[in-house]
Amino acid sequence: MSKEFKSSCTTILVGKKASIDGSTIISRNDDGHAALDPQRFVVVNPADQPRHYQSVISQVQIDLPADPLSYTSVPSSILTRGIWPEAGINSENVAMSATETITTNSRVLGADPYVMGGIGEEDLVTLVLPYIH
Repeated sequence: MSKEFKSSCTTILVGKKASIDGSTIISRNDDGHAALDPQRFVVVNPADQPRHYQSVISQVQIDLPADPLSYTSVPSSILTRGIWPEAGINSENVAMSATETITTNSRVLGADPYVMGGIGEEDLVTLVLPYIH
């Protein structure tokens, strides 16, 4: 008899005041896809941050500010479904995780509804982390 286990992406954030050496740490799993979805770790420098962004899934287009911060991210290696940077830390030591789920329960969707053609999980780190202090 086989059992099917369902889980979701999980992130643990450790702030600089909670770590021994003042580091900000992210631990994260990505188990939302049926097949292996290889990840990579990148540092996005201000010159590499796009000034115009277009989502692969929703096709939303956004002009971005000209003064981004540098940040780390953990995007997908295969970009056919978008960047999916998932999590990162910027040069102001702000950390975020952003791909927990868009297919959540009805109570959460009541407060934060999924909007077709809007900003989705694949977009959040690229649109927020380079600009938040």
